[in-house]
Amino acid sequence: MDLMRPHFGNLHHVTIDSWFTSPKLLHDLRDRGVFGTGTVITSRKGMPVSFKTTRLPKGDMIVKSQGPLMAVLYSDRRQVTLLSTTGSSRMMRKANTKGKIVKAPGVVHKYNETMGGVDLGDQLLTQYEPQFRSLKLWKKILFSFLMMAAVNAYICYKSSFVIQKKMDHLQFQKEIIKGLLGNFREGRSRRGRLGVLRCARLSAKHFIDWIPEKKRMKCAVCSGKRGNFAGTRIRTWCPDCSVGLCVGNCFRKFHTLINYEE
Repeated sequence: MDLMRPHFGNLHHVTIDSWFTSPKLLHDLRDRGVFGTGTVITSRKGMPVSFKTTRLPKGDMIVKSQGPLMAVLYSDRRQVTLLSTTGSSRMMRKANTKGKIVKAPGVVHKYNETMGGVDLGDQLLTQYEPQFRSLKLWKKILFSFLMMAAVNAYICYKSSFVIQKKMDHLQFQKEIIKGLLGNFREGRSRRGRLGVLRCARLSAKHFIDWIPEKKRMKCAVCSGKRGNFAGTRIRTWCPDCSVGLCVGNCFRKFHTLINYEE
């Protein structure tokens, strides 16, 4: 009511989200010269009791009125309940945002035509919302902010001047992911014991040496194999790769073969 106060008496029309819509609110707005339409929760105070339990087949609807206020329960892909002090419950055919002709009550068409950025933003957010479970609230808030930023970027992109054909929402999300990944580097080796990149292991020059302080290590190549020497600790290593290696065959395999453990 405070937000609409400057518009009282101007016969404006406001479209309201289900979080705020109630019979009392629309009556109060109507009494002050403001029309309204909005989706509403069926359990909201003043709503018809039958709307809470009624299940309609697709395409059917129930209409009830209270003075200038009209309540519509309509079933399409799911049941939706609307309140309006303007509009019509008569079935009408109109083109949706994709150009497809859709048959629905006039009040539904009016809501779809006049709903603002909040509902449209929520629709875009839920299209590719990451599905994950976490008990930590900060993670949910963080992902919500990231998705909101991606949606805002897509809206700005859609309204920008681009010569070539614009990407749809899915393509735009994929491009964001590719941009975030960038020129990623290769991960660690299969066993997770070597902290070196494969390209450096195979391309750089390496020299075998004694392990400092007379310490011993397992050979990175032969320690995992079955045999008499499995698990034997050795005195030699490659200081550049920081791994233990036997002199000769193991050292050569480690620095020349991609799958040196086979």
